[in-house]
Amino acid sequence: MKITDVEIIVANIPQPGVMDESPAKLEASRLTTTIRGRPTGLDSSENADVKAPQIVVIVVKTDSELEGYGFGWGTKGGMRTAHTIAEVFRPELIGNDPLDRERLWHSAHRADRYGGLASFNSYGPLDVALWDIASKSASLPLYKLIGAYRDRIPAYASSPFMQSPEDYASLAIEAKLKGFTAFKLHPPGEPDLDIACCKAVRAAVGPEFVLMSDPVGGNYDHEDAVRVGRALEKLEYLWLEEPLYDHDIHGLEQLSRTLDIAICAGEWNSDFFSKINYLRSGAADIIRADVSWTGGITGSLKSAHIAEGFGVNCEMHMTVLSLMDVANLHVALAIKNCRYLELPFPDGATFGIKKPLEIDNEGYVQAPSDPGLGVEIDWNVINRNTVVRI
Repeated sequence: MKITDVEIIVANIPQPGVMDESPAKLEASRLTTTIRGRPTGLDSSENADVKAPQIVVIVVKTDSELEGYGFGWGTKGGMRTAHTIAEVFRPELIGNDPLDRERLWHSAHRADRYGGLASFNSYGPLDVALWDIASKSASLPLYKLIGAYRDRIPAYASSPFMQSPEDYASLAIEAKLKGFTAFKLHPPGEPDLDIACCKAVRAAVGPEFVLMSDPVGGNYDHEDAVRVGRALEKLEYLWLEEPLYDHDIHGLEQLSRTLDIAICAGEWNSDFFSKINYLRSGAADIIRADVSWTGGITGSLKSAHIAEGFGVNCEMHMTVLSLMDVANLHVALAIKNCRYLELPFPDGATFGIKKPLEIDNEGYVQAPSDPGLGVEIDWNVINRNTVVRI
């Protein structure tokens, strides 16, 4: 079997979910108020020209009847990702056997190293498509081809960025009523406000409900991070994620040693090779991976397996891309050291597939049963919203 073509489609997302839009809304609100208590003097209406989200659909075609699919990021426009794939990685795939995933993964790294300068989210959808082909050729669901550890996993509801403690508390109650057994805040990023939001959520959902907080790095200094971490320990949060920039290995190492709450990091320094630094130095109690940012399923599995060797969990990060979150589900089902699947809440990753992921009445996401990724691509909606094919 040979790869004959890699089709690249850039499509608009006509109705973005709350998660898709919330980072831009948060930034606009910050520009109209203050940053660390200092007025910015900027008007959000002059600084909110963020492009509507797009999606990059990948179709890896072969000389058999089999095709593999992956979705790529287009949060601020999909053309950068699309052209990176077309110019750096597509030539590495065409003419090769799609089952040679490991060789092609390393070939992609070499192509990037020698002048490719690829965005870190650009090879993931190709690797996912190759695994899709492999599991279809074996007539197995993808997680079974990898080697299943389980056939269902609990999910936590992952909030968008919001503005007030009341907003987060209300959303957490809604998630609990929907059947989720865990909830993660993406708080605004101001330490005192973040603590207030976390307190409000704990009060709203009660002492038994599992909670996490993820301020998404870069907003706290070291002292802030310790103070927030101590507050979350008293509130019995499971983990504090990205309290500092991922490149601040020293700060994360000190924080992990100082706090009792688990520190989750490594999301943005997302390639497999970067995970080694967090594990070796003790800069994280939990590492992150996802199929979009960690070199696809191949890179995510490498990350999970090396973390397992250190006795560390590798929690799968949501991609906010419907098909890629299904791929993340397959990885989570195939590894032991992952507690939860992250799902955007109250809405989000639905565009492009016919049956997006959802929890059952016990708060679990069940394994797909069909071969490959196990979901049907919604070509009608993709074709209606296609901007360009490359």
